[in-house]
Amino acid sequence: MNTSGMLRGYLAKVMDQESFFFHVINCMEKQLVDWGVNTMLLFNWEKQSEDVFGFFIIDGFSYSFVLNKQTLRQLQAQSPYAVDRELWESLIQDGFILKESSYIHKAFM
Repeated sequence: MNTSGMLRGYLAKVMDQESFFFHVINCMEKQLVDWGVNTMLLFNWEKQSEDVFGFFIIDGFSYSFVLNKQTLRQLQAQSPYAVDRELWESLIQDGFILKESSYIHKAFM
């Protein structure tokens, strides 16, 4: 998957937190599909909750995450790919093995 750092930086600055999170999730799903893995992403963004709960189901394995919205806000302000990196690192901690791509390289720069 190819991604533009300049465009991502702009999106991180102008998008509201929820929309930006949806964008990141869509990018992650697109990358997983590009790698040829069977993928389903489920998450719950409730307005009243301070946390986002989610699951990645990848090739039959379930990976869960919980992220605080305040943390997500700080990550979005910190770097255009910081939210991506946080989510990918959550997958890695649960045993997922990343492959190479320009998107992954930008997320972990």
